[in-house]
Amino acid sequence: MKRLLLIIFALSLFSCGMERKKPEKPVAAVSILPQRYLINKIADTLVDVVVMVPPGASPATWEATPEQMKDLGDAFIYFRIGHIGFEQAWMKQIASLNPGMEIVDLSEGLELISADYEHGDHQHHGTDPHTWLSPACMKQMARKVYYILSEKFPDYKSYLRGNYEKLLQDINKTESYAGRVLSPLAGSSFLIFHPSLGYLARDYSLNQYAIEFEGKEPSPAHLREIVDLAKIHGIKAIFVQKEFDQRNASLIAEEIEGTVVMINPLEENWIYGMKQTIDDLAKYLK
Repeated sequence: MKRLLLIIFALSLFSCGMERKKPEKPVAAVSILPQRYLINKIADTLVDVVVMVPPGASPATWEATPEQMKDLGDAFIYFRIGHIGFEQAWMKQIASLNPGMEIVDLSEGLELISADYEHGDHQHHGTDPHTWLSPACMKQMARKVYYILSEKFPDYKSYLRGNYEKLLQDINKTESYAGRVLSPLAGSSFLIFHPSLGYLARDYSLNQYAIEFEGKEPSPAHLREIVDLAKIHGIKAIFVQKEFDQRNASLIAEEIEGTVVMINPLEENWIYGMKQTIDDLAKYLK
């Protein structure tokens, strides 16, 4: 009902007789902050970027506001990340609000990770959406953004190409750094509250064990399994992002005499955020 009322409200904003100020620049919409970094690095000042999930919110549980839905009425394109909870819940409504807006799925063409997970007496099936936390995936997404924007702004193709190549150099440097730091740790295991580092773990042969899945609280039996697993593997750190409750992670940390380590997978400055995450993994996996 809440979602239906929001859609009705947003539609009324579009259809009412009130004058809406036309944006000075073309508007591109994205789901999360690291995408805005990607678009801004390539498009620079050619477009304004609207982000649906604001700082401090979780893409798994966030619900759009009427003002955000209104902003989408000005967007000529929406770059979705692919499989996050927010998109799965809202994409049909978003498309209906602005039929002329092109929707591009940045996960298409990537080698995605199946996210099967047992929770209590039942099993969940899905796709790991955290593709942006892999330098290899980020390179593919950057290439797709570049080609699409080049089609939209053909007069600026060489300008966009120059920006794209600079960004690609930065991503390549980050990928090389990750290889130097994480490759020697291949086979190591780590605990994480929300399973956000699956692609990074896959790229560098690390083992990620998650406490939570799809925003659901872990059962007491699962918490005990996690504690036992941590002791078997000698794990002494639990990685948690600030958008999630830290209580269960803290309880496990006490049981294993370990540490809760804060990470920020949704850092807008992707280069900075990735280096911090890589360094944190290296520090606690040694």
